[in-house]
Amino acid sequence: MALPVPLQKDRHANLKVTESGDYTRYKDLHLIPVITQDFFTLGAEFPVVFVKDSNGEQFVPVAIMGLREGQNLFCQTEEWKARVIPIRFNNAPFSLVRVDDTSDKIAILVDEESSMLSQTEGEPLFKADGEKTPYLEQRMDLMLKSAEQTVQTEAICKIFKEKDLLVTQQLQLQHRQDSPRYNIDGVYTVDEKKLNALSDEEFLDLRKQGVIPLIYAHLSSLQQLRRVSEMQYEADKAAEASA
Repeated sequence: MALPVPLQKDRHANLKVTESGDYTRYKDLHLIPVITQDFFTLGAEFPVVFVKDSNGEQFVPVAIMGLREGQNLFCQTEEWKARVIPIRFNNAPFSLVRVDDTSDKIAILVDEESSMLSQTEGEPLFKADGEKTPYLEQRMDLMLKSAEQTVQTEAICKIFKEKDLLVTQQLQLQHRQDSPRYNIDGVYTVDEKKLNALSDEEFLDLRKQGVIPLIYAHLSSLQQLRRVSEMQYEADKAAEASA
């Protein structure tokens, strides 16, 4: 799979984008990274937990969309099976990256192999004179907002780490006695005992920073583990029947 390339008005002068609700590009990811703004909407559909990043230093919030590694139950077909979607799903076929570690400049990348791109159909990205179209300007604004929310999410996760509020969990789920037991390791959740043990000053400080509602949304979302467990059971039964 080719890597995304910088969006260029010369190279991509005739490129057009067709909006799509097809998220099968995520079908092999059972844990989807999300941002804190997702907690209040996604929590009604998916369990939202935390995992360590690739360096093992920082925490990243993720939505659990399957109990088997490599299988996203919601993205196996072009039909999205939930009522809400993660905010960053809407960025495709674009992405943002920093030009370098010492600069605040951001470059827009485009996935040239995306099925959302065309030379003939969809919204054009550039005008005849090479200037950005209003559509591209709008998409850029949304991506910049998403990037700002990602930075805010990283800051919130640092607070969780500094306050030592996250505790590792080994999730063991079994929908029925005749179904396999699913084990998900490396997952972290907010420890309610540690939260309740905070001093009044620490608790108020977290509330002022907008952290407390996020914690409650996260904890409430864990009720969706049973729902995902049921979906995994049904998917496994369907796979056995087709085999």
